[in-house]
Amino acid sequence: MAFQATEVAIIANAALDYYFDKGKLYLQDIQAKPLLDKMWGAKKSFSGGKGDISLGVKGKHGTDASGGGGSDTVAGYTHDDTVSFYTPANIQRAAYQWREHNIGLQMTHTELKIDGISVVDTNGKKTVTHSKAEEHRLASLLEDKLEDMTEQWQRGMNNLLWDDGTTDAKGLAGIQHLIAEDPTVGTVGGINRATAGNEFWRNRAATAAHGLAGGQGVITSAVTNGGALLTFLQAEWRQLRRFGGKPNCFLAGSAFLEAMETEIRANGNYSFTGFTQKQDGSMGDMHFKGVPVVYDPSLDDLSLEKRAYILDTRRIFLDMMEGEVMHHHNPARPADKYVIYRSITNTGQLVMTQANCHSVIDIA
Repeated sequence: MAFQATEVAIIANAALDYYFDKGKLYLQDIQAKPLLDKMWGAKKSFSGGKGDISLGVKGKHGTDASGGGGSDTVAGYTHDDTVSFYTPANIQRAAYQWREHNIGLQMTHTELKIDGISVVDTNGKKTVTHSKAEEHRLASLLEDKLEDMTEQWQRGMNNLLWDDGTTDAKGLAGIQHLIAEDPTVGTVGGINRATAGNEFWRNRAATAAHGLAGGQGVITSAVTNGGALLTFLQAEWRQLRRFGGKPNCFLAGSAFLEAMETEIRANGNYSFTGFTQKQDGSMGDMHFKGVPVVYDPSLDDLSLEKRAYILDTRRIFLDMMEGEVMHHHNPARPADKYVIYRSITNTGQLVMTQANCHSVIDIA
């Protein structure tokens, strides 16, 4: 089979006799992925199972939802008064179906020979570089292909983590599924958030959708009275910690960050020396309650530049199957084609064990 035009162009770019800074590729389109970094760094593991990651959750205590007057209440007695007893029955199960993910590439023996590399085993797991390959190689095709696949794996996993679970029905369901714009509706982990008694399974939100449902709407940033957005965040943080939450991840889009910076500039002091010494017009990286406020470019890519997510990664995390994390494969080549393959698979799911310690916030 003849080379396609794109393959010829790749080989030409990589095998020119002479080129500026031979051997180095200047990557132009790689951006930070802080959500992926945070979730990957905090991932947990499970051993296996039929298809679900199942965990117990408890959103209330006692038997009387109103919190008083029932058999579950401490009550005084004397002598031989009849006293009451109750049976706790408040455990629910949250279940998340684990998912399998794959990315793979292929390359021909011919491409690698042009790059000065020979394949020395059937599936291409072992290769040898020719002694004078550097004389004609601009950039290693093999290294470039593997780097390309690694970056595409990171982008793919990052996209899934930001998704609401609808883009890829067989992939994991991401942050926008677990931390909803309107947390009063929808089923997460098999628990219906609209059902009375399941209010504990709702994340906090300040969005247009939540406002329409009778909750907190979007925040209109303003510099007056100490900053409207900063004032809201101060109060919101208390509520996120109300039930034991410890927010440790604050991801924001560019417009959200700019609103915070404007309010801080309008209400803060730049230095202790006034304007008598050399001035720096910038401001340092922002923190809130000691937690770094991190710009996540993916929010801009999703047209959510006015949004922020505040998370407790003890309560929302990647749960990966043991032995199936970044599992590398070298599939056998077809008997009638000199093509080698590489692939990476992962098995797991994004899991939430508590909802009311996370928040999604939009600004006007």
